[in-house]
Amino acid sequence: MYIIFCNIAYLRYYDGRIAGEIKPTTGGRWVQENEDAHEKWNFLNMDGRCYGFVRTIGEEFHIEKFDKKYRHFDETNNVLVVWCATHPERGAVVVGWYENATANRFLKEMRCTPASGIDRYYWFECKAEDAYLLPEDKRTFTVGRAAKDGTGKGFRQSNVWFAQSEYAKEAIIPKLLEFISLHKEDRINILTDEFLDSGDKTTLTKEEEDYAKGLTDDQNFEYLPFAYRMYANDPSADNAYAIAISLNNCYQYSMAIPWFEKTVELDPDDIETRGKMAYIYQQLEMYEKSTETVKDLLDILPDEETDLRDELYCIVADNYYFDDKIEEAIIWLERILQESKNKDLISYTSDMIKKKMEKSFVITLVNCLIKKG
Repeated sequence: MYIIFCNIAYLRYYDGRIAGEIKPTTGGRWVQENEDAHEKWNFLNMDGRCYGFVRTIGEEFHIEKFDKKYRHFDETNNVLVVWCATHPERGAVVVGWYENATANRFLKEMRCTPASGIDRYYWFECKAEDAYLLPEDKRTFTVGRAAKDGTGKGFRQSNVWFAQSEYAKEAIIPKLLEFISLHKEDRINILTDEFLDSGDKTTLTKEEEDYAKGLTDDQNFEYLPFAYRMYANDPSADNAYAIAISLNNCYQYSMAIPWFEKTVELDPDDIETRGKMAYIYQQLEMYEKSTETVKDLLDILPDEETDLRDELYCIVADNYYFDDKIEEAIIWLERILQESKNKDLISYTSDMIKKKMEKSFVITLVNCLIKKG
C-alpha cells in the first residue's frame, strides 16, 4: 500500500451540495479569491465511485515517487489517499480518506453531458464504499507543516506530501492507520446501497405525502424512499419516472436506467424520457446504445419537434465523436446544417465541423504513419 497526504479546502460535506455547506476559506489563493473549490466534489458518490481533486503545481503527478517502477506508468493502484484541510481552530486535520484508490499521472477529465452538468477533473478515484468522510467533530488527527515542525514532519509548500521520511514512517503513519481503523464507522458520505429500494411497500400517510411534496429539487436523496413506496402502491409511468429522475439527479445513472426504461415501457409515447435516456447512456459511455435510442426516437418524432430534432442530431454527433468515429460525427453535424432553423446552432455547428475535420485529418495521418512504420 502507498500513502499520500493531500491538502484541500476545508468543507463539511464535499459532495457539491449548497444547503448546509460552508464557503471555503482555506486551500490556497485560487480558493480564497473565488470562494469555490473543485475538491467540493471529492466525496460525491457518482455512480458508485468517488473522484478526488487536489490543486497541485504542474501538469503531472509523479507517481514514481511511490516506487521507481512506476516511472513509465500512467497510473498506480492500492493507494491510501489522506485528505487534509486547515480547520480555523485546529490547524491541518484529516477530513477523510480513500482506500484502494487509483492515482493518475495526468489530470483526468470526466465526461460532462447534460445528464451530469458537472465539469469534473480528478487525480484519484476509488469505489464509493472505499471513501470515508469524517463529521467535523471527528476531525481530530492533525498533520504538521515542515516550515513549523521540521523537515519530513508535514506538508511543505506543495499540497501533496508523500510522507516518506523516517519520522513520518515511525511517528505519523502508525498513528494515522490506528486513527483510521477506529473511525471507519463514523463516515458520513453516502454509500451506493443507500440509494436502493428498502422494500418498504406501506402506503404514505397524509403527513408523509405533504412532507414529500415539500422537498426541494435539491433533496432527491431524501425523496427516494417515498418515491419507491409510491411506485409500490401505484406502478404508474409517472411514479417510475419520479424514481428515475431522482436517481439521475443523485448521479446514480446505472440505477436510473432501468427506471427510465420502465417509464417508457409503461408510456411508449413519452418522448422526453427517451431523450433523457440517450444522454444517460452517453454519460456512461454507452455510445452505441445512446445512438440506437436516438434513432428509434427520430422514427416517431413529430415534424413540429424541430428543436428536439436538433438536439438529437447533436447527441448522435457527440456519440460518434467521443467514440473517435469522426467521419460519422461530421455526417450528423451536416444534417443540422441542412435541416436546422436555429441560426446560432448552425454557426456553432459549422465551427465544430471544421475542428472535427482537422482531428479526422490528424487521426488519418497518424494511422498512415503507423502502417508505414
